[in-house]
Amino acid sequence: MPGPFSFLSRKKPTSLPFKDYYENWFNTLKNTLLPLLHQSLSSPSPSLLPFRRDLLLQHFLFYYDSLDQAAAVDVSQILCPSWRNSLETPFLFLGDLHPYLFTNLLRSFIDAANNNKTQNPESLDKPYQVLTAWINPPEKLILRIEQIECGLRLMVPPLISRVRKVQAAFIRKVAEKWDSNGGFKKNGIREAVKAEMEEMLDVLMGANRLRRSVIIEIVNAANVYQGALFLEGLAQFLVGFKDTALVGEFRRCKMMMMMMDINGGGTHWGF
Repeated sequence: MPGPFSFLSRKKPTSLPFKDYYENWFNTLKNTLLPLLHQSLSSPSPSLLPFRRDLLLQHFLFYYDSLDQAAAVDVSQILCPSWRNSLETPFLFLGDLHPYLFTNLLRSFIDAANNNKTQNPESLDKPYQVLTAWINPPEKLILRIEQIECGLRLMVPPLISRVRKVQAAFIRKVAEKWDSNGGFKKNGIREAVKAEMEEMLDVLMGANRLRRSVIIEIVNAANVYQGALFLEGLAQFLVGFKDTALVGEFRRCKMMMMMMDINGGGTHWGF
């Protein structure tokens, strides 16, 4: 189904809608690349681990390249992705995962490993290097994570500010083109929407550059085991979004919160 502003597309539509592309991409992630990486992480021989880590990394990077290409055709389909479910939506920022998620995920691995040091690595069925990958990480890695987080704090707010300015300019232009007798002037609306979509395309591509950069920097800062575990965790995070039982539970909780809000007369119970 074409996006609401598909009439402004600058290129001919591709033969495969992005929703279908994402489904194929996701299935390759879940059914091929993730099992291969998991197999290498469970093997006592690490010979294939760097190769399979890089395969998964390139899979993520190629996805963001494809996201840019699809946005250039119709940016509205990326900003309002119909292939995302209600569980994924809170984690989205300009069409895809919020870049803060990548560093938060990495921090969670480190915290979990160092808060659970009582396990005996020799008693678990995984290579020692995998089991201890996040325990007492080197200061160099922690410093690099902090630098990446600092960069995000500098770069994310300007993207948000640009979105607000684009929306404000769009509303102003629409108001200017309003005819009290005949409603909207069609040509004026087209111009306003076109200007907004072009600006939003530039903002979205900036967000994708940031996402790509953060993933690459994390993998480059980590050793081969840490990088593989980070990418495995990110892939598992995406796979978890498609868990039907989890999505159903989320929807039930969301419905209960809505009912509480209605019964409470609009009060958000402390939020």
